[in-house]
Amino acid sequence: MSALNKRSIDVLIVGGGPAGLAAAMLLSRTRRTVALFDSGEYRNAAVKVMNNVPGFDGTDPAAFRQRVRDELHLRYSDTFQYIPRKLLRLRKEQAEPSKFSAEDDNQETWTARKVILATGIKDKLPSIPGFDAIWGRSAIHCVFCHGTETSGQPLAVLLDPAGGAMTTGKALFVFLSKFKNLNNHPVTILANGLFGEETVEPRVLPDFAITEQLLKVIKDRGYKWEMKQVSSIETVEGGAGAHSSQVTLHFKSQNDTVTVPWVVFMPLTEPSDSTLQLLSDPSVSALKNNFTMPSPFTSLPMGEIAVNGFFNKTEIDGIFSCGNAALFMATVTMAVSSGQSAAAGVDNDIGMEDYQAETVIKE
Repeated sequence: MSALNKRSIDVLIVGGGPAGLAAAMLLSRTRRTVALFDSGEYRNAAVKVMNNVPGFDGTDPAAFRQRVRDELHLRYSDTFQYIPRKLLRLRKEQAEPSKFSAEDDNQETWTARKVILATGIKDKLPSIPGFDAIWGRSAIHCVFCHGTETSGQPLAVLLDPAGGAMTTGKALFVFLSKFKNLNNHPVTILANGLFGEETVEPRVLPDFAITEQLLKVIKDRGYKWEMKQVSSIETVEGGAGAHSSQVTLHFKSQNDTVTVPWVVFMPLTEPSDSTLQLLSDPSVSALKNNFTMPSPFTSLPMGEIAVNGFFNKTEIDGIFSCGNAALFMATVTMAVSSGQSAAAGVDNDIGMEDYQAETVIKE
């Protein structure tokens, strides 16, 4: 199929971030008909600058997405549709196993031969009033994406005892191993009540991966501990340099505050509510089992959809996944690569199916 046929198409792509857009472009190059559904919900929605993207370093992610959409419309509008709506429910047709149907939030039904899930992931943020407002702006988690901008400046590392070892000791290990070369000073470790409200000095906590070696490195580097639980966070405008905001953290049981331009927090992740809804039909709900499987990188569920091989196939024939939905570590460039891999797999499968159909010798 090469000419656009409204709601019966070759490929449904769910997700309008870098992975979904990259998949759409590769499939458009082979004139597969594509409908890309974009709910407008992005993991990095609060981020104003994306980095580490060749040719787009320091670009607004929204501007990047718009540019790719413009390119798709300009060059491939005869086979590509951009649908700024949400797909509510996906179904694999039992009568025709090679066909999928989906209903969108405008109550329209779409059919396709293949599906690419580029639905992203959701960060599990600490339940501290004010934290959501700084996430992706003054609160960061990735040294590659935003670490450079903190170089030489004060910052605080926020621990979250509710997340266990991954958001306490293991998060500290990642910070100590990744951020040292940025020469942040001073650095405050916010224990956030991990050791108890009355504790003065940190101690080894095996269940939270707080080790003797970890405590030694923190002490030797001259980093300061703040033991109290964080009660709220507020943003204060008027910081120095390009980063104009300061973050003030308030604590329970004391009047002291900590004010820094940057907070580092390393979250666990989970699937979005819309992804769970999309996969609610019994014909595709097996994919939801992936969300409770431990990630090989963290030994905890991280909400990813398991994929196999270079082409990012899921356990359900005809469904592929890419980007943050499938990768533990998914920068923009990694997401783009993942999206193109999934699209190449889709194109290969459709091509093979068409070829096999042509080889059938009729009696």
